[in-house]
Amino acid sequence: MSAIIHYSAMRKTVHQQLLLDIDTLEIHERACVALSGRNGAGKSTLMRIIAGLEVPDSVTVTFDGQTMPWQRAVQRMRTHVIYLHQNPYLFDRSVTDNIAYGLRHQKLAMKEISSKVAEALDWAGISHLQMRNARELSGGERQQVAFARARILRPRVLLLDEPMTNMDSEAREQTCRMIKRLKDDGVSILLATHEFHTVAHLCDAHLSLESGSLQPQSLESAGGERKIIPYG
Repeated sequence: MSAIIHYSAMRKTVHQQLLLDIDTLEIHERACVALSGRNGAGKSTLMRIIAGLEVPDSVTVTFDGQTMPWQRAVQRMRTHVIYLHQNPYLFDRSVTDNIAYGLRHQKLAMKEISSKVAEALDWAGISHLQMRNARELSGGERQQVAFARARILRPRVLLLDEPMTNMDSEAREQTCRMIKRLKDDGVSILLATHEFHTVAHLCDAHLSLESGSLQPQSLESAGGERKIIPYG
C-alpha cells in the first residue's frame, strides 16, 4: 500500500507540556488503522492536526509525493480529508438537508444533489428517516447521518474519533458495517478508539499513542497468532 500522506517530526505542546512528539506517521491507501491510548494522550489533538483544525508546533507533510509545510498541506488536502467527532454536529434541519449540506458549496445542480443524497440515504440505510429532524434521532441514527454526509463528499481519508461511544450493540454493528463499506470503497480510515477489540476485525494496523509517540501494536491473524504489523 502506498502512502497518501506522510507526516514527519510532528510536535505539539499544550500548556507548556509536550503532548505529541511523533517522528513518522503515514496514512496509506485503502487501509484502516486503529489509534488507541489513554484519555488525554493526545488522540483527538492528533486527528485535529491531520484534519487541519489545529496547528502543530512543527511538522513536515508529504501529500501525494509532494513535500510541503503544514499550512500549505492543509489547503491542498481540504477536500480530501474529513474528520468526524464522536458527537457529530448536525443542523436543526431534516436528515436530507444535513446530508446535502456539503454538496451545496460545490455549486451542483439541484437534480444532481438530489440524486447523490438519495444514493447516500440508501447506502446508510436511512431513507426512511430522510424527512426527520436530524437532532431528534437516536445516537446510532445520528452517526449514520454523519457517515452518509461524509461519504457523499468522496473523501480519500476519513478520521473517526471514538465513533461508537455510548452506542448499544446494534448501533455498533451498524457503524462497523459502514466503516467496512467505506474501506471497501477505497477510503483510508484512521479510527481513534478506547475499545480496540470492537474494531480489530476492520483494521490493518493498530497504533498506540504513548507519552506523545506512536507505538505499533499487535493484530491477531486469522489463525489466532499475534503479530505486529509495521506502519509508518
